[in-house]
Amino acid sequence: MSRPLSRPIPASRLASAVAIAVASFTGSKPAGAEPAAPPGDAAQTSAPGTDPTARAGSSVQGFDVLASAGWGASTTPIGNLELAPYGASFGIDLGYTWAFGFRLGAHFDDSLGHGVVQPRDPRVGRDFEFTADTSSLNGGLSVGWDLRLDALLLRYSLRVGVTAMYWDFEGISARRVTFEDTSSPSVGVNVAPGVALLWPYRWVEAGIGFEYLAQANGAIPSGLVGKLLVGVRP
Repeated sequence: MSRPLSRPIPASRLASAVAIAVASFTGSKPAGAEPAAPPGDAAQTSAPGTDPTARAGSSVQGFDVLASAGWGASTTPIGNLELAPYGASFGIDLGYTWAFGFRLGAHFDDSLGHGVVQPRDPRVGRDFEFTADTSSLNGGLSVGWDLRLDALLLRYSLRVGVTAMYWDFEGISARRVTFEDTSSPSVGVNVAPGVALLWPYRWVEAGIGFEYLAQANGAIPSGLVGKLLVGVRP
């Protein structure tokens, strides 16, 4: 009696195998699934309504602190005296700028000045030479306006403060050289319009600036100061 060549597969087992195959196929690739968006597209679509090309830090609003180093020169003599209370100058400026551009700040500057050798021909007595050695300190408040120029920042400012000019005439009395103040320092109010061009990058900024110090005290010469600026914008 011969054995059958194959045994028939039960219907229940066949149905189970078909169900497993279908489940495996549909689980590995869902029907109608959309391809994943590239990371760049996700970044652009994550904030609808915003300009993806907008540069970070384009707002002028916030605090900034600027340190300066520069050189200044007197623009007016004092009678027949040549005084140089500016020369190498170092300073610091702290301010806050509102979103619409207005800036309010405070500043302090130390100008080392230098000595100027000058001859004297008095009506009575012998001719002589002396060195007028002067330096100055400046401090006060400032108001200004910041304008964004693409990657640069243009700042107009007006400073109002006090100047203290220290002077020494090599032991010669002030009266003898026709200087109106009799004791050092000479103190007076100044008004200083200025302009600066800054390059802000992330939290740092650098640039150049100029200001003209108009002195109210007739014993202190007015002057022009140019500066290199570097600072931070927290």
